[in-house]
Amino acid sequence: SIMTVLRQRPLFGNLEKALASRKNPPTKPTWEREKGLGLQFDFGEYRLKIATAEGSQDEVVIYEDCSMISTRVWDCSVLTAKYLENIAMKDRKLPDLRLSLNLPSTGDRPLQVLELGAGTGLLSVCLAKLGAAVLSTEYGNSVKFLKKNCVDNEVEVPTAADGEKWTPTPGRVTSCELDWFNANQTLESMFAEGHETVFDLIVVTDCSLTQKDSQGVLEMIHKFGTNGHTRAVLGACKEREGTPYCFENIPKEFKNVKTVPEEDYHPDYASSRYVIWTFEMLPP
Repeated sequence: SIMTVLRQRPLFGNLEKALASRKNPPTKPTWEREKGLGLQFDFGEYRLKIATAEGSQDEVVIYEDCSMISTRVWDCSVLTAKYLENIAMKDRKLPDLRLSLNLPSTGDRPLQVLELGAGTGLLSVCLAKLGAAVLSTEYGNSVKFLKKNCVDNEVEVPTAADGEKWTPTPGRVTSCELDWFNANQTLESMFAEGHETVFDLIVVTDCSLTQKDSQGVLEMIHKFGTNGHTRAVLGACKEREGTPYCFENIPKEFKNVKTVPEEDYHPDYASSRYVIWTFEMLPP
């Protein structure tokens, strides 16, 4: 696939290295790093402060190598992480993702989140810091990179011996492989025995590089979402080739589709280059 080819291109990181050494950097600082924006191009280690479920603040540190499209932090994941933090903390001393997203009650169990195309793991780590139990998925060699960042940020919980069963743990991430175009897993096969087999929230950011990628994303949301229960948060860069497919098909395939207004973004992390949708699975 096109995504696989891009992942294997060794020259991908050189574009960012060229941007880092350009002669005329912008004079106005910004959090964005794409399209030559921002003053800082310290590729190799990305740092982001995030609220925690205990009411403190942690610094998430993500290692990047830019050798693959999935091994660097993309701006959309940062935007979405800070948006979710912003709404989770609004008028609260402690973050509450369930209430802020109007998710169904989870009782005594943790909020169970699936991230598709997690890349470096930034968003998954942030969601764990906010208190969620996260199953973070990637493809091929990217999984090892994802797992390393989750381990380094002290949120990774290894899977059981068979490598497939997930024990949802609040504040923790389990990373595993998921091939959108050859997904043998079922919702039931992902969970360890005794756990409610449902994802309350599915998140995905900047995975609309091509129309095929966007189709794969929506298919995975249908496959692993529970009708009448699961809500999704999907962030996309408006400039990607596959984003028009999302604009056209999300309203057709899901209910309560909303585009997040920019005023709901974190005030220090906002941009007009992106769109974030929230939507729900159709009732059974």
